[in-house]
Amino acid sequence: MTGGAVTDGPAADGQAAGEPAVGRPAAGEPAVGRPAVDGPPVDGAIADGAALGRAATASPGPDLRGARVLVPRPDPEDPIARAVRAAGGTPLSTALTTTAPVDPAPLDAALADLAAGRHDWLAVTSATTVAVLADRSAARGATLADVVGATPVAAVGRATADALAAHGVPVALVPPEVSTAAALAAAFPPAPPGGRVLVPHSALAAATLARGLRERGWTVTEVVAYTTRPADAPDPAVAHALATGGVDAVVLTSGSTAAALVDLYGPPRAAVCAIGEPTAAAATRAGLTVAAVATRQTPAGLVDAVARALATPAQVAPPRPGEPSPPPPPGRVGPTGPCPDRPAVPTQAGAAVTAPTTTSGRAPTRRPAERPRRLRATPALRRLVSEHRLHPADLVLPVFVREGIAAPTPIAAMPGAVQHTLDSLRRAATEAAEAGVGGLMLFGVPATRDAVGSGASDPDGILNAGLRALAAEVGDAVVVMADLCLDEFTDHGHCGVLDPAGGVDNDATLVRYEEMALAQAEAGAHLLGLSGMMDGQVAAVRAALDGAGHVGTGIVAYSAKYASAFYGPFREAVDSTLTGDRKSYQLDPANRREGLREATLDLAEGADVVMVKPAMGYLDVLADVAARSPVPVAAYQVSGEYAMVEAAAAQGWIDRRAAITESVLGIRRAGADVVLTYWATELAGWLR
Repeated sequence: MTGGAVTDGPAADGQAAGEPAVGRPAAGEPAVGRPAVDGPPVDGAIADGAALGRAATASPGPDLRGARVLVPRPDPEDPIARAVRAAGGTPLSTALTTTAPVDPAPLDAALADLAAGRHDWLAVTSATTVAVLADRSAARGATLADVVGATPVAAVGRATADALAAHGVPVALVPPEVSTAAALAAAFPPAPPGGRVLVPHSALAAATLARGLRERGWTVTEVVAYTTRPADAPDPAVAHALATGGVDAVVLTSGSTAAALVDLYGPPRAAVCAIGEPTAAAATRAGLTVAAVATRQTPAGLVDAVARALATPAQVAPPRPGEPSPPPPPGRVGPTGPCPDRPAVPTQAGAAVTAPTTTSGRAPTRRPAERPRRLRATPALRRLVSEHRLHPADLVLPVFVREGIAAPTPIAAMPGAVQHTLDSLRRAATEAAEAGVGGLMLFGVPATRDAVGSGASDPDGILNAGLRALAAEVGDAVVVMADLCLDEFTDHGHCGVLDPAGGVDNDATLVRYEEMALAQAEAGAHLLGLSGMMDGQVAAVRAALDGAGHVGTGIVAYSAKYASAFYGPFREAVDSTLTGDRKSYQLDPANRREGLREATLDLAEGADVVMVKPAMGYLDVLADVAARSPVPVAAYQVSGEYAMVEAAAAQGWIDRRAAITESVLGIRRAGADVVLTYWATELAGWLR
């Protein structure tokens, strides 16, 4: 599926549906058991199809004669393009984004559960999701209606409900007033005991719907159905029109189209008009100046916004450095009238935009001697001179496998992360491998624990069983890494064996680490992640491995591991039993030189990779270690860092994808060769 598709973007969660859709039932009519009607999809993107075609011709539009409008849909008969033409304008249709498939295995498994009646509801948030569900159902030799069966279906809005109806699937629930993820969650009834909801969505979807359903007591199974990315290449005709002033206005139908516009073409010299406030916010985050926001989320509403924007040319973005300043067009002047020192010159479309000037109209007295902005002027230039790049092979995905569960268990403090079964662990490994992820770091969550963490060295314990499953599933295609520490396996939650006084006995713990190392090497681990911060742990494990013939098994030393507050969500992920803290063996956050000292000691003991943990709060330490280390340097973007970004993105406060990418790029820029991140598979998919 390509360009113009409706996406589940993170901008959805605060956006209202705008004016009532045609055919909306009267106020007070029950939402359950009636045909669904609504506004635009969950991210504010305008849906394709007849519903918006009707809205496009509902009333006469404003006068756009002589204006050329960029429409982010490839179909010249799209409702938005038709509305522009009806108003006298000329639409320039192009695909800014494309929807891309992801590993279908998790979605196929979820559809099998749906067909077997294991879900009480299906919640769908876009027409694109419907299309993907139908495609995967067909791959199973069934229709979407067959797979859904008698399971009630909830839709976020009219376009989604229309798409479901086209596949013979009735809709039982829609938000009664506003078409948003939050409204859809609020419309759900309280969950019965064990109530389950399947929520397929885009890789860019925010966590609002799932979080809202969980707050109402539902058990939510989230599955990524597809992802959205910028179009594969700029359209030469569009690039020329934008560069030469041949576009008067650009309409944005989602946050993803805003980001794609900047990525493909840079900020345009045209009036930018957004479908709603979340899309406008996403456009602002992408560096665009929004001239107008549609008050009605319909094609006619967008045309109204374009007319308002063109009536106020002072809001249009300035030209790029080094380009001439195009003057305003005749008849399109700001509220104070035309400026005599800026004569109007028409663009290719018969209109032009306004360049900013100083209040005096003169040039600066002293021009800059150097102009670094020259190399930032276009996406191609920025790519050419980029100092650091991300690659999927740089990323390691930390994963958790838990003993005694029948299905993956969501980790509430880490939205999107789960404790895996052995089966779902294999699926996650395959997905990571197909995305090009460099490695997997496995943590085990046992059913029983004791004072010495016996399960850690048990060949049949959950961690070692998980390592065998990973080795069998991905072989050497992905580096299989094992967490070598006792904290998940001890009943007291410390990373080592306790002495009679209750402190961690360093040397007795080294014996347990040697036993763990041999078990993990036998299970198929390529690299052992020594995270316990015991003195001499690298030398002890290296000697044990070599003595048993495992000379090819490498060691990742958690050299500079700090006693950080940002490990909080991880404690939930491994069901930690810790009381107190680990400050007697993990590093003091105040100490920078000590981190380098620890790394130097580990290198002398034979570490193959050294690590700094956490990453973002310790980039200075990371830079120090990277400057001195002759071996690769890793950094761990820990659970608290992950949770902060997810929480802020869920509130619409930051651009999730941009924040994830920037945070990992910052870690690489500070010197990390390898980054452990819970977004590894998702980020790798974006990069590919």
